[in-house]
Amino acid sequence: MAKKAKKGNGTAKVAVKPEQPQDAKKAKSGDTRQSQGDNRQPLDLVALRKPVLAAKAKLETAEAEAKSMVQKAEVLVDEAKAGYREALAPYREACRKAGVQCEFEAGRSTNVSPKVSFIIEKADKGIRVMVKGKPDSEELIPIAALKASVNKAAYAYYAVFAVMLS
Repeated sequence: MAKKAKKGNGTAKVAVKPEQPQDAKKAKSGDTRQSQGDNRQPLDLVALRKPVLAAKAKLETAEAEAKSMVQKAEVLVDEAKAGYREALAPYREACRKAGVQCEFEAGRSTNVSPKVSFIIEKADKGIRVMVKGKPDSEELIPIAALKASVNKAAYAYYAVFAVMLS
């Protein structure tokens, strides 16, 4: 039964016809029944496929409807925000002129860090940086650090400043 390969490639090929079990022979002959012990039930794929297709169509319809609802909601929110800003602008301006603090939130949220200004001065050995109004935040950044990377030097100073504020 087994044939050897020609000499030269070092491997032997075996051509053996595997024995097929009886269920595989029946499946080849066109029998579409599935065995479950002694009871055999015919598979009706067409009948099982119809509810799957109906459920899939229903799912696609629901997804499309949900997408359109989300888009409508976004449009409604955008329109409401625009109306709020239009109504708020004159009120905030009147509060500012009257010297009264406006009770509605401004452009910055409460979780945003406060706006700060820096004083920067060129010195002999580098750049002197200080937060405006906080003389204890003064620091001299060496020129070598600035030549290596201005962004890294600025970030290092900001990290020190953030620790000072907290």
